[in-house]
Amino acid sequence: MKNTKKERTKKEIIEAAKEIVHAKGHEGVTVRHLAEVTGYSYTNLYYYFKDINALFWTLRLDMIEDMILELTPISFKKDNSVEEILGIFCCYMDYFFKHPNVFRFFYFYPFVQPEGDDSYQKLEQRFHDMWETSFCKLIQRDIIKAEDIEVVAKTIIYSLQGMIMLSFSSNGNVKKEDIKEELTKIVYYLFYKNKRDYQEDIS
Repeated sequence: MKNTKKERTKKEIIEAAKEIVHAKGHEGVTVRHLAEVTGYSYTNLYYYFKDINALFWTLRLDMIEDMILELTPISFKKDNSVEEILGIFCCYMDYFFKHPNVFRFFYFYPFVQPEGDDSYQKLEQRFHDMWETSFCKLIQRDIIKAEDIEVVAKTIIYSLQGMIMLSFSSNGNVKKEDIKEELTKIVYYLFYKNKRDYQEDIS
C-alpha cells in the first residue's frame, strides 16, 4: 500500500530528527532546528505532530525499530546456552556504545506515552523474542525455571543499563571491556550455582 503524502512527510521529519539525535543528542532536536533542516516552517510541523512529545514518541519507536533491524541478522547460536544469552546482551551493549546518543535519548528523555498506544510494548516484545529461544534452552537443561525467566532477564538488563549509564555519565570511567567482564560475572552467577553445574552444561 502506497504511503500518503502526509505519511511520507512525517517519515522525512523523523529521519531528520534521527540524524540530529545521532550527531548532537536529543537536546538538539527542536522544532526550529527541524524547520531549518527539513525546509518546513516550524508552525507547519505541528500539522504532522501535535507537540514535541508526540514527535519524540514516534522518533523513539522508529529508533527502536532501527536497533531491532540491526541486531536481528546477528547469529547468537552457541554450543553453550548461557553463552548465547551473554552474546545477546553483549551485542545490545555494543549497539549503544556504537550509538551513545541513542542510549541517552532512550533513557534520559521523559517520554509521554499517548493514551491507548501499545506500540512500544509490541516492539519490546519483538526484542524479547530475540533471547526467548536461548532461555527456552536453559529451561530444557533445567538451568532455570520458566517462572524465573522474567526476574532473571530484568536483573541482567537493568544491571547492564546501569553500567552503560555509569560509563556515559560525565564522571564515568567504566570502559566497555569492564562492563563485559562484569556482565559475564553476573550472567554466570545467575545461571550456575557452582562449578559442577557449569561443567555439566558444557559437556
